[in-house]
Amino acid sequence: MTKPESPVSRRTFGTLSSIAATATVAGLSGCSEASEETAASVDAPRDHLINTIYQTCFVVTDLEASIKEWTEKLKIGPFLVFESFVMNDKEGAPLPFDIKIGLAYSGDSFIELIQPNDDRPSIYSEVAANGGGFHHIAKLTSDLDASIAESEAAGHPLAVLGHFEPNSRLAYVDARSTYGGYMEYVEYNEFVGGLLHYMRDAAENWDGVTPTMPFPEG
Repeated sequence: MTKPESPVSRRTFGTLSSIAATATVAGLSGCSEASEETAASVDAPRDHLINTIYQTCFVVTDLEASIKEWTEKLKIGPFLVFESFVMNDKEGAPLPFDIKIGLAYSGDSFIELIQPNDDRPSIYSEVAANGGGFHHIAKLTSDLDASIAESEAAGHPLAVLGHFEPNSRLAYVDARSTYGGYMEYVEYNEFVGGLLHYMRDAAENWDGVTPTMPFPEG
């Protein structure tokens, strides 16, 4: 899914999945020591997040500069950065866009920054061409197919259906006429829960200075 362009990009979602499965994500964040309560909670479904707006996303033209702004001026961080995130279709072929993403928590708010890595037309390119800005809000769902069907029935057609490792899916529906942006649905599973827990723990123990968090080793 990711291209081995740098030490950061080689730390893939697959690595995080294996860590989440052993319920030790928080202890490997490099930002805090794991507690028994923290480790045990990774495996427990975070039902209170299902069907809630848990994320707001902005498209940016320079991810590194944007992270600097968010950390220094808004005091939000650290960010988990994926240098190259390519989603696949259901047959495993890459979708026709490549993005760089930064993810960070601020309290209960989850922020995503996306920078397109190329100039190909995509659901991100129009916002990027206008200098960046709000792109989508996101919900967690326990049934992605049902969420897509409900959105389409409400007049929000499917724009992108993507698969990312390990065995995870997300979808964008075009809700710009209603919400001013896309709506993203992320199908909740153990890996997604572990990833969110990892980043939330890093934010709660952030030193207020370091802009990015390390990927766990293993």
